[in-house]
Amino acid sequence: MSPVETTPAAPPPAEPFWDWADAAWFLAAAPLCAVASMFALRSIDGFFGFAMSLAARALTLQAFFYLLLFGALWLILELRHNRSLWPALRFPVTRRQTAALIPAGCALAVCVALLGAALHARDVDNPLLRLLQDRLSIALVGIFASTLGPAAEEALFRGFLQPLIHKTAGLAAAILSTSLLFAALHGPQYAWSWRHLLLLVLASSAFGLARARCNSTGASTLVHAAYNMTFFIGYLLQQRTLPAHG
Repeated sequence: MSPVETTPAAPPPAEPFWDWADAAWFLAAAPLCAVASMFALRSIDGFFGFAMSLAARALTLQAFFYLLLFGALWLILELRHNRSLWPALRFPVTRRQTAALIPAGCALAVCVALLGAALHARDVDNPLLRLLQDRLSIALVGIFASTLGPAAEEALFRGFLQPLIHKTAGLAAAILSTSLLFAALHGPQYAWSWRHLLLLVLASSAFGLARARCNSTGASTLVHAAYNMTFFIGYLLQQRTLPAHG
């Protein structure tokens, strides 16, 4: 009898070396990072002696907050485990994965938009859209929404939290719980509309599935970035004219 050829199984995802104590330390550091980011923004205003646009101020504040958060996370993991943060977040993706993930993010945005129309999810007074006052603000928001924003959010939700919850309660619980937290983070932007929150949970679940399937936070980041950019381009296409100044 000839031997049966088998395809070697893919290695299981590596378990996170961090624990819930690390998550508690990180949660405690978050308010301090928020306060420090506000002081950093005020220092920039005072040093350069000029007032930035509303969009530039908001995005700079958020960027400072993200950088300080990851600085805190890096410090916690270094001090408690003597392990590096970047490899643990598992950002690398292959070219083949990239070629599939970006269109998947665009398709996800279209599906969510169609579902939103079916649910009659009406437009709300989104603070983010109020930042689009001129061409420079539009460019800044678009770049942030497709680069640092998705990268930071995915590193936190899918890179740090999802593996920890997966280890504790299983993949389904990890994807659902991080998606609920993701929706709660963005809830104020949508006036806590249950329709928009449901759409956020569904989109976030797709990000979580990408993270689990590819065993890479970079995979969910690409889907998230393409998703955001598709919606942003769709918003711009709905506007008849762009602001002429700026």
